[in-house]
Amino acid sequence: MDSLLKLGLLTGLLSVDAVRAAEPPSVEQVSAELDRELQQMVKSPSPEVRLLFSGLDPSGYKLVEVHFTLDGKPLEVPPVEKLASPGPHVLTTLQVEDGPHTLVSNVVYMDASWNLFSQTSGLLWNVTSTLNFQTQRGLRVDVKAMSMLVPEAKDPRQKVKLSHDVTAEMIAKLEDGPPPPPEPHPEKASVPDAGVVIAPAPTQPEPTRPPGNPEPPPATPAAQPQKAKLLVRATVLRKSVAATISVRGSTTQKVTLKRGAKAPTPVEVTPGEYTVDVIAPGFLAQTRRVLLSGGNAQPLEFALVRAPKKKLVKEKNDRLELLKPLRFPQGKAAPLPGGNVLLQQLVDTLVRRPIQRIRIEGHTDNQEGEESERKQLSEERAKAVAELLVQAGVDPARIETAGLADSRPKAPNITPRGRELNRRVELVILER
Repeated sequence: MDSLLKLGLLTGLLSVDAVRAAEPPSVEQVSAELDRELQQMVKSPSPEVRLLFSGLDPSGYKLVEVHFTLDGKPLEVPPVEKLASPGPHVLTTLQVEDGPHTLVSNVVYMDASWNLFSQTSGLLWNVTSTLNFQTQRGLRVDVKAMSMLVPEAKDPRQKVKLSHDVTAEMIAKLEDGPPPPPEPHPEKASVPDAGVVIAPAPTQPEPTRPPGNPEPPPATPAAQPQKAKLLVRATVLRKSVAATISVRGSTTQKVTLKRGAKAPTPVEVTPGEYTVDVIAPGFLAQTRRVLLSGGNAQPLEFALVRAPKKKLVKEKNDRLELLKPLRFPQGKAAPLPGGNVLLQQLVDTLVRRPIQRIRIEGHTDNQEGEESERKQLSEERAKAVAELLVQAGVDPARIETAGLADSRPKAPNITPRGRELNRRVELVILER
């Protein structure tokens, strides 16, 4: 009797196990199975770090030295001659260990401006920045070291800044298709001693989830770059005035600044290079170029100048006429002092008018050296004025230069006054 009772209990237990085997899988089982399949589909290589560098405009700032150390070890990077352009340049890519890392970036710039009267003439900027970041298997971390200008810096020694931007992306490769399901072992396909055969579940496109059970958690996306922020003010004698700000770059937006605002107006954008224009009634328009990195809030203040009653720049046909031209000493590329008012009005015109590109043409008189020397001098005059506009914030991509020597005199070269009028620049509108 006891033997029959035991046999019945054993048969009942096996029947329960068979029923459970036929039940739909639980959420935990599905999640575990998905994790297992993902591990089989994904190759997880060692983490990588790719170092990039974005520099300043070499026409105004000459790159002298660059040094980078990762976790205390110096990194081999290309020579400064190859990094002189704004970039970005890929310096190196290397495999690292999982975990925290420290990058120390150091750059040295020299003022490359031709203007001997500049307050930064002869200065060296030696700037260092430190970044702590994490790495993980299967991910590549892009670290970009960015040299930036701080136009509103009162101390010229703080005009150049170095910062970092960090992004990450998956470098693990997926196989062409899902791994084949494991084949059941022939010896484990049944339980002969119990007399009960457990049938395998039918093949389905997706595992059926019981009603009400949540979906498995989605894969973690690659790290997204942080937003950048501008803190903008337009002032006259340090007091905020009403103005309209246009921010143009990877995204474009207009922002209204309120008169009497006590704090700067925040403008949130994606990291990158931007042109910021400010227009206020009764004042000359201004423009700036800024390079913004993720997670940083950069102040940007425009000290506005009242628009004069007499205009010195006139748009006529395909030219911008300078009613009070810049004057040049004989044999010199730099214009004589006193042209700031004219340049401010020229910037105002380039901001307000639908002018996309201009060409600055340089000219000489016929007594400024040999023909080849006059040609070179006229080109240098055009570039000198272009540099002044770039320093005022105009995008250099909007400016083209040319030197015409003495081929187009404005006045006879037989008098000193005539030669003075011929030493000039002219501006041609190329694209609207």
